[in-house]
Amino acid sequence: MPEMIIGHNDAAPYNAVWQGRLVGFIDWDFAGPVTREWDLAWSALSWTPLHSHAVVAEEGFNDFEGRPRRLRRLLSRYGWAGMAPRFISTVHDRALANAQGIRRLAGDGDPLFAKMLQAGVAENLEVAAAELDGLVF
Repeated sequence: MPEMIIGHNDAAPYNAVWQGRLVGFIDWDFAGPVTREWDLAWSALSWTPLHSHAVVAEEGFNDFEGRPRRLRRLLSRYGWAGMAPRFISTVHDRALANAQGIRRLAGDGDPLFAKMLQAGVAENLEVAAAELDGLVF
C-alpha cells in the first residue's frame, strides 16, 4: 500500500496565501489521508494548469503548448520519480473523482456543492479529464 500523508486536497491558487511569494495555504477543510500522488494531482490540475481549456482560459492562461514543460518542472521540483504519462492518468482520475464527489454531495443536499454543481464545476472537471486523454507529456 502506498505511503499515506495528510494532504491538503485542495492546494490550488484560490487557497494560496501570498506575501510577495507563496507563504502557505488556507481552507484545510478537505485535509485528510491520501497518497502524495493523489494530492499532487490536484495541484497539477490547478497550477500547471491541467484543468479544462475553458476554465483556465477564463482565468487568463493561454500557454497550452507550455503545459508539458510546466508539468515536468512541477514534478521535478516536487521530487516526483515516476513517469509523466502515469501521473497524467492520476490527474485524470482525480478530476473525475472530484466531479463525482461534487455530484454526490449535491445530491445529498449540501447547499455549497449544489451551488458548485449548478455552476458547472463537476462538468468542467469531467471536460478536463476528457481533454487529458491522449495528450503527450
